[in-house]
Amino acid sequence: MSEFTLDDGRKAEKVENKPDSLTKVTEVFVEPKTQKKLAQRVIEHYCVCDRDTETFDEVTGEVVSRVSERVCCDQGRAESLYSVKPSSDKSPMQLIVEDKINSKKRYDLYAFAALVVLQVLVLAYVVFVM
Repeated sequence: MSEFTLDDGRKAEKVENKPDSLTKVTEVFVEPKTQKKLAQRVIEHYCVCDRDTETFDEVTGEVVSRVSERVCCDQGRAESLYSVKPSSDKSPMQLIVEDKINSKKRYDLYAFAALVVLQVLVLAYVVFVM
């Protein structure tokens, strides 16, 4: 019996048997490969100084939480912009855009209603006065 390490880092054991004078049997026993599952992914965008950190569930492989941080390049400190526990497969950028659209929706609705009222008044003026 001789123990050694394979190229991939697993321990192995070599056993040689000679059942008869013309046969030599060499058996190599190795540890089972350890399964590595993705637990976290950190994406750093150097051009815009952003860092996205995704934490994964090791059993299902789904994203458990996402944190996006803006890193101040000159001072080296991180400022957390938002932390999201995703209910769907939306990226953090899609969530930011949706928030901005929803905040502007109220003003757009008022502007549209004012435009419709103005058109009705112009139409009433044209029909009844002219």
